[in-house]
Amino acid sequence: MKNSEPKWVVLTWRLPSTSSTPRVTTWRTLHRMGAALLTPGAAAVPYSEDLLEQTEWLAQRIVESGGEAWVLPVSELRERDEAEIRARVRSARDEEYGVLRAKAVGRLSHRRVVALEHGYRSVIARDHFRAAGRSQARRAIDKARLRERAT
Repeated sequence: MKNSEPKWVVLTWRLPSTSSTPRVTTWRTLHRMGAALLTPGAAAVPYSEDLLEQTEWLAQRIVESGGEAWVLPVSELRERDEAEIRARVRSARDEEYGVLRAKAVGRLSHRRVVALEHGYRSVIARDHFRAAGRSQARRAIDKARLRERAT
């Protein structure tokens, strides 16, 4: 017997084309959650009570904006599909870690180093599959902190 516990939360939605604001809000929220966009109207996140709650909240916002939304806890995906979702999420986080590494070069003010550390924590919050660039970004920010303290 296969495990029936949810492994993923899939959100499908449709928004009216009258205003771009709900679409932008939806996209930004999904980005903050670390979702993988599957199609222009579907996204997936790994299952957790917190992500399920956030997805339900977003679905409600979509409905309040005049759209339609469905939150679907999913217990099984094809292995190939699951690997593709994981790869998309890791790739997106690696890009974000790369931006942080690039910003950590040279002498930075205390304020800039604090902003890098905040950005790093934000990326970690949506790094559901521990992207490869995480440790490199941490080291780059630590080095920036040491340079900032040395000045």
